[in-house]
Order: sequence, then C-alpha cells, then structure tokens
Amino acid sequence: MTKKRNLVALLVAGFLAAGIAPALAMGSGNSYQDAQVGLNYVVYQPTFTAGLALKNFGMHKCGVGDMALNVSYASGKKSIYLTESSASNICPMNMMLIRGATRTVVNRPAVGNLTATQIVTVSVGIPRAQLNLFFSHLTTHFTAATSK
Repeated sequence: MTKKRNLVALLVAGFLAAGIAPALAMGSGNSYQDAQVGLNYVVYQPTFTAGLALKNFGMHKCGVGDMALNVSYASGKKSIYLTESSASNICPMNMMLIRGATRTVVNRPAVGNLTATQIVTVSVGIPRAQLNLFFSHLTTHFTAATSK
C-alpha cells in the first residue's frame, strides 16, 4: 500500500512539474517585455507613472492584423490611459477623448527591424510637467541585433 501511495505521489509531482515548467518559461514576469514578442513595433514601458498604480494591461486588435497595447494607471481621480501601436497603422481608439482629459501623442522612431511606435496617452488630473516626465522616462526591452 505504501509503495502505491509513493508511486501515485511521484506521478502527481511529475505531472505538476511538467505543467509548471512551460508556464514559467512562457512569461518573463514583465508584461511589457512579454508583449514585445510578436509585435512589429517597439514597445515602451514607463518607469515614471506619476505615483499611479497599474490597473489594467491588455491588447486589442488595431487595423489589419496589428495589435495595440492598452494600459491604464490610476489612483483616486487621477489616471493615465496609454495606447501603443505601430505608427504606420494608427488605431481609431487613439482619437477618442473624454471630457476634462488631455491627449498627448508621441511618435518614436523605428529600431532595427521594428517599425516606429505611436504612443498616445489620455490623462486626467495629471499636470503637464508630470506628463513630460512620463514621456521622458519611457524605456524599451528591445535591443537591435548588432552586425559584426
């Protein structure tokens, strides 16, 4: 009986380990870095968010075959809604503006084999100085291959 229990426990542990390993390999733990995979434009991550917490991170279809990044940061009545997409395929959602909000559009150049990126924010309650910091602190996890 003890041998059967040990065998069953060993099999269950093996199945669990086999199921966990691929799940761990699929993500880096950084949503922005994971989103870069498969996109044809450079993904930028803000390192300054004006003290706002990440509330939502997702993607939606934008145009023919392209995906756009949608991220929201918020705290109380302040918020920043971020959309990133290929600058060559502008998303219709980028044109939306809610009452009392400020829309800011920034284009970043192409890097390596990736196309240019259009970054759009719609912010509420964020001073212009903090928006400038937000845009000046955008980083990417993409590194273009260097030729030797």
